[in-house]
Amino acid sequence: MNKKQLDKELSEIEVPNEVFDAIDKGIARGRMEKKKINSKKIIGTISSVAAVSFLASGLIFAPMTNVLASVPLIGSIYEKFSLQIGHELLESNLITQLNQEATSNGVDITLTSAYYDGNVIGITFKAKGERVSLDSDGDKETESGYNFHLFDGVEQNQWSSAMTQLEETEDGYEAAIEFYNPNANLPKDYTLPFTLTSITGIKGNWKFDIPLEQIPLETINSDAESIFNGQDNSLKMESVVKGKATTLLNYKTTFPLVGEDDDIRITVFDNEGNRLSKNHADVLVTEQDGGLAIKEVRELFSSKINEEAKFLIVQPEIIRNEEDTFKSLNQKTPFMVESNRFDYKIRINSLKQNGNQLILDYNVQNVNTDAIRKDSIQNFANFIMLIKSEDIQRRKMLEYEIRSNQAEVMADGSLHYQSIFNIENLDKFDYRDYSLTVPFGILSANEPIKMNQIIVDLNK
Repeated sequence: MNKKQLDKELSEIEVPNEVFDAIDKGIARGRMEKKKINSKKIIGTISSVAAVSFLASGLIFAPMTNVLASVPLIGSIYEKFSLQIGHELLESNLITQLNQEATSNGVDITLTSAYYDGNVIGITFKAKGERVSLDSDGDKETESGYNFHLFDGVEQNQWSSAMTQLEETEDGYEAAIEFYNPNANLPKDYTLPFTLTSITGIKGNWKFDIPLEQIPLETINSDAESIFNGQDNSLKMESVVKGKATTLLNYKTTFPLVGEDDDIRITVFDNEGNRLSKNHADVLVTEQDGGLAIKEVRELFSSKINEEAKFLIVQPEIIRNEEDTFKSLNQKTPFMVESNRFDYKIRINSLKQNGNQLILDYNVQNVNTDAIRKDSIQNFANFIMLIKSEDIQRRKMLEYEIRSNQAEVMADGSLHYQSIFNIENLDKFDYRDYSLTVPFGILSANEPIKMNQIIVDLNK
């Protein structure tokens, strides 16, 4: 595939609306949550913004091979959960079969397999016991059906992870987990301390020390660079790490300090037009040099580079961030709410209270509708919220904020919306005590700035 054809393919990539919805909503929530999330409390976490991994059966489709039939136990797990990395490694006979057992409170847990490719560690396990059941809602503490921790269980020591739900088998239940090693220097041999703490609501203590040997990697160094706006924005490649089923790209990005929370999103193809499947990116180091913010990034792709590929084509795009803007409602309408960094505005036309509902009528202004999808503008409107003015400095996630139902588009076709907020404790409510939370960053994130492509030679 030549460069012109590849450019055309890049520009025509279609992404389902649901993906943009998840990204926009993730950005809105992610900006509010700064502390590391405990993997015991959620389905799965990853380091890049607005991205949460859940390895539900059928989510990722990968071709099956006859190898699955030759390893019935492990093969059935990877077939059931459609795990892309596990499929690839199984085909190459690079999955380590395990038979580690632990018993607690009448439940037997057996680790059945593990792999370690790039910085991804995957495990599978099965559970048996008369009490193990997902039939009763009361037995299910989490959406996945089980809880676990790594190392000593201290929250700061947990790794990012993605986990499947428990799935019933003929003689129990089984599941799979992938962990993402956050360390820049990856050990070749590793023992991972892993402890399950509950299964279908049954408390217990199932401890394992999982022996792991990293599958040999090939590292290709590169100094390819893309520069935008003088030296203010740049992406410089450092290396490509080729695993058997994964690929790691190590690179540095620079931003002006005003945009130090910006990001550079990359799309990667090989010279034959094969696109690498994105997984997530880790910012390993952040530092300042003069007026620039410099980030060292390691990005994981859950697909391997074709052995016949001669070079990679990397398309970087700048994703600009902005913290939420707050505007007091204690003023006469109409009034404007303006972005602190960009040209975006909303004009508050009217504010009316009707019983236990507060109706906000507004127009979104200075938005390039040719560049930003209408569903993304809708998501922006959906996440305009109310917050008590005295709580702005201590808000955490959405705890102090009131969100409307889906913002309604008015019929005049001029980005005219109404948001209706349902009010509790009406006798104590005075809208003049509240401010608007306006997430202009959702708009800027959906208007990326395309940088020049770079070529990474794979034959060095």
